[in-house]
Amino acid sequence: MKNNIGIAYFLTRSLFLGFGISLLFYQSGKDAYFGAILGLFLGLIIIYFYSDIKSKSLNDLYNMGLMGKIARILMFIISYIILIYTLVLYCLFVISFLLVNSTILYVIIPFVIIGFYLASKEITIISRVANILMPISVLFSIIILFGLGSFFETTNFLPILTNSPKSFFMTAFTFAGISSFPNILTLHLNDTKNNMKGYILASILIIICIICINGVFGESLTKIFRFPEYMVLKQIQVFKFIEKVENIFSNIWIFDLFITSVMAIYSIRKTLNFKNNKLVTVLILILTVTLINKILVPNYINELKLYYILPPLSLILSLITICLFKYLIKKNQ
Repeated sequence: MKNNIGIAYFLTRSLFLGFGISLLFYQSGKDAYFGAILGLFLGLIIIYFYSDIKSKSLNDLYNMGLMGKIARILMFIISYIILIYTLVLYCLFVISFLLVNSTILYVIIPFVIIGFYLASKEITIISRVANILMPISVLFSIIILFGLGSFFETTNFLPILTNSPKSFFMTAFTFAGISSFPNILTLHLNDTKNNMKGYILASILIIICIICINGVFGESLTKIFRFPEYMVLKQIQVFKFIEKVENIFSNIWIFDLFITSVMAIYSIRKTLNFKNNKLVTVLILILTVTLINKILVPNYINELKLYYILPPLSLILSLITICLFKYLIKKNQ
C-alpha cells in the first residue's frame, strides 16, 4: 500500500493529548486556536522538508562516515523520545480515566507487546492498519463536533485577541513543534507525497478540538482540567440509555498513541545496527517499561518536566534532523 496518509495523520495528533492542547491553552487561553492556525502553516514547512528525505536513502546516509553515524544516533534518540512520550501519555490517560484502579504495568505491557508485534512487520502492514483506523478517527471527530454543538457558548470566545503577540507566537511555535516532531518517523516511508494531506487533516481536527473545548468550558475551566479533550466528551449524550460514551470516543486518542508508538518502535528497530535487532529492541522496551513504571509516571515532577520541555525540544530536534540529513543528501549526490 503506497498511501501512507494514515501514518502522517496519527503522528501529527499523537502528542497533543494531555500535553499539547493543555500547553496551548496555558499560553494563549481562549485565543489558542489563532496561534494554532499559524502553527499549522509553520508546521507545513517542516513537513515539506521531511518529505524531501526518502527512506530508500537512509541506510546509505547512515553509512557515510562519522556524520552518518551521528545521523543514526540522532534518529535513535528521537525515536526513543517519541516512544517515551507516547507511552507516558497512554499510561497517564488510561490510569486517570479508563482503568482507574489498574497498575502501570497492567496497562502498559499489553500495549507495548501489541505495538512491538505490529512494528516487527513491514511498513506496508503498519500503513494498512493506520489507513483502516483513520476513517474511524475522522468519523468519531465529526460525531463529537455535532454532539458538542448545543453546548457552545459564543461568549467564551469574547473578547478576541486579548493576549500579547508574544503569547500568540509562542502558541504558534508550540503547535508547529508538537504537530511536526513525530513526523520525523515518516523518513522511513517510501512514499511521502500524502504526508502533507495527513498533516493538514489532523491539524484541522486538532484546531476544531481546541475550539470545541473553549466553546464548551471557557478559558478558566480549560486551564484547570488535566485532560480537557477528554472532559469535554462527558458532555455528549447519545440517546438516554447509552452511558460513558466518552470512553468510546476517546479511542481516537488511543489510536494516535498506538500508531505513533508502533512507528517509534519500528524506527528504533531499523536504526539499530546489530545482528539481532529484534532482541535488542525487546531489551530496550523492557528498560523503557521499567523507566516509566518506576520514575516517569509515578513522579509528578518528572511529568511536569516532560510537559514543559516538549515545545523547545521538538523544534530543536526537528531543525537539527533536517539540517543534518539535508547535508548528508547533498554530500551523497
